[in-house]
Amino acid sequence: MKKILHNKIPNDINITYEQINRWHTNTKNLLGDEYILITSPFDLNCVDGDIKLIKIDAKEYSFNELMDVIEKASMYDGLCK
Repeated sequence: MKKILHNKIPNDINITYEQINRWHTNTKNLLGDEYILITSPFDLNCVDGDIKLIKIDAKEYSFNELMDVIEKASMYDGLCK
């Protein structure tokens, strides 16, 4: 099962979207297929199992639940191409 890495982009420096995108893409390429990389201006965390990590519409989602959502979204994206 893949792990999710959440990559923090600092808020206190002047950085463009293109620089963030390049950083995200390069990091993702270095990590390979073992990880799912999320880049945002929040703290870096590596989570797994039933740890609750996100709340959407007042429902908390664990790592396992979020992975299920991501996998379904990936399959849907593949169908739409």
